Amino acid sequence: MQRRTFLIVTGSGCVAACTARKSLPPVLGHQQGIAFDGFRTKPEQEDFDALTALGATHIALFPFGYMRSHTEPTVSRYSGRRVDWSLSDEGLLETGRMAREAGLRVVVLPTLADFRDGHWRGEVHMANEESWARFFESYREFLLYYAALAERMQAVGFSVGTELRETVARTTQWRETIGMVREQFWGWLTYAANWDDYGSIPWWDAVDLIGVQAYFELGDPGNGTVSERREKLASAWGPIRRRLAALSETTGKQILFTEIGYKSHTGSTAQPWKWEIEGLPDSTLQEAAYEAAFDVFWDKPWFAGFYWWKWQTHSGMHADRDFTPQGKPAEQVVRRYYSGKAIPSTPKQGFNEWPR
Repeated sequence: MQRRTFLIVTGSGCVAACTARKSLPPVLGHQQGIAFDGFRTKPEQEDFDALTALGATHIALFPFGYMRSHTEPTVSRYSGRRVDWSLSDEGLLETGRMAREAGLRVVVLPTLADFRDGHWRGEVHMANEESWARFFESYREFLLYYAALAERMQAVGFSVGTELRETVARTTQWRETIGMVREQFWGWLTYAANWDDYGSIPWWDAVDLIGVQAYFELGDPGNGTVSERREKLASAWGPIRRRLAALSETTGKQILFTEIGYKSHTGSTAQPWKWEIEGLPDSTLQEAAYEAAFDVFWDKPWFAGFYWWKWQTHSGMHADRDFTPQGKPAEQVVRRYYSGKAIPSTPKQGFNEWPR
């Protein structure tokens, strides 16, 4: 009943398009992605032309949902009460249009913002079965709304969730949710699991790609040249890479880093997920971290690609210790790989090579 009501309300502009486009199976492959941040700014076409020149093929957009607390089952969409054009439907659709004009494919990753009570989205937890049912009903309404918007945007991929650790054991409810999204959206689906719990998702078979928020703790490589630090970080990636490869082999799914990134300051690779940590500016550590990730994963046939966090608009503030690679040596690392100058000559085998 909830699904039927929702489709009547929000799907009027999607039904015909979905029917036509669902006849085309999703094509999976290498994605040269960037997480695009238009927070409180309206991008210009030059922002997307710059990404095309960088060699990017995909951008990720992040509509947010909000909850009063991690135990409150109601999810609400952006209401426009805050000044943030990028989160409005108009802003998302216009951003998608400009990206497509520049030749970029768009991926939509709806995400619950950290809760107003200070808890992280991975800590959402309901008190009883009734509350869990209410949560999934509300979350599905949020998710299906943006699945319909992603369809209007002509997005090629969609995430059914991000870092919702405490929910993933509820397999039946997740399978039902994913089935509803497939009725609304034609492209490939993923789920963006946290870096420390991607191995515990019991329903990877229900999505097309295994998404990972890849803020793995790699330790601090200390001082040294970019090459020396890269080697130490690549070594730290070794056991992680082996676990990811094993999961891909077991499930038959490619691994997609739905987010990966490093701040450009000392110590940023030790706990990349701690965004509030600061240090002295160190753009060469960020450069080494980018180099290591590309070295370890780029030529693996089971690896679907990166979405680097984050790329800001031309009018955004590019601080010397934040996540963006813009104007820093890490930007040139991305450019070298995404332009093809660092891609091995031997093509990948076993998966479709060109991403939809």
